[in-house]
Amino acid sequence: MSYRNATARQVADEVRAALARNRKRQRELGALLGVSQQAAGRRLSGDQPFTVAEVSAVADWLDVPVASFFPESREAS
Repeated sequence: MSYRNATARQVADEVRAALARNRKRQRELGALLGVSQQAAGRRLSGDQPFTVAEVSAVADWLDVPVASFFPESREAS
């Protein structure tokens, strides 16, 4: 697995966990991002990476820091 794919999956894992903690659904994520539920699912599985703008929008929506979606950056600090 390439670094890019690994990072996309790590971000997806963290977003998925944050959604669960906040009791948000994939459908709601799709609506926030302006994409279908299926497209939101591809992002949550890591098959399609989140864009920077999408990560920022999700962080704002869930009221969490953007860095919380990047486990490596949390470990480095």
